[in-house]
Amino acid sequence: MTDQVAQSTQNQSPEDTEELLEEIDNPIERLKLLSEDDEGMARYLDALEVTGPRERVMVKEIARTRPLAKPERFPTDHRQTVEALESLSRHGYKGTTAGRKLGPAGPAAAYGVQLVARYLVVSHIKNTSTTLRNLYGLREIQALPGSPERRELRRARMDADRMVDALRTRANGLPTFIFGAAALPVLASLGRVTGVLESGVWATVIGVVGMILALVFSWLILRGAAMASRRIRLATTTPLKFLWESIGWCGDPPKAQTRTFVIVAVGLTLAAWIIVPILATIAIVT
Repeated sequence: MTDQVAQSTQNQSPEDTEELLEEIDNPIERLKLLSEDDEGMARYLDALEVTGPRERVMVKEIARTRPLAKPERFPTDHRQTVEALESLSRHGYKGTTAGRKLGPAGPAAAYGVQLVARYLVVSHIKNTSTTLRNLYGLREIQALPGSPERRELRRARMDADRMVDALRTRANGLPTFIFGAAALPVLASLGRVTGVLESGVWATVIGVVGMILALVFSWLILRGAAMASRRIRLATTTPLKFLWESIGWCGDPPKAQTRTFVIVAVGLTLAAWIIVPILATIAIVT
């Protein structure tokens, strides 16, 4: 009903459109009629006292009258995004120059950096492909049966189903490793408190080793996250931007969570290997 009314108002004068709007009681139908008129929609939202930026965006998304903003661009942007994700899955976490100046420790350092990068890249690919599959499926449901948009969205959704399976790479257990490593100095500090490590020599050794390990883990996390972030941005930023513009009314494309991961992982590492032992030592002395 709304689509038919919207089509009938395309060739009408503003006065006729205003009269038609007055006859419609459903606010969503009114918004759909105003979907191509930004100023008119803004005035109507003000009249409804919808002033929050998030609420206005949500209402504009609900008021859209078609499932794709740029259907002529959608097939090309979809294919380019799949190409980008395929390349990222192949090269996103392999090959690094980290540790080349560390001598015999270089291969171990490179492995650690790639381990961090692998976790971040695989998580981003999984999140992006799953988001695309779900978004395509919802827009396919919204498209009119038999329309060109529905056919394109159906093909894209079937592609996304296969893409989720094809790009399914098992992520490593990096967070478990980090939390497990973080527990070691805490347990050591507790042992010191309970008298297991009463020797001052042991306390000094644990403190020095803890600081060294904290610096090593932090370096690996920072280098691995930097490599993952750089390759994710290189491969997916532009294709996802264009695809999201073609789909339209769907917020922002998925972003890599490298910054959040670095803050949490480095903070946990420093706290576990340095701050907690220091506080435990102070508690023992006092």
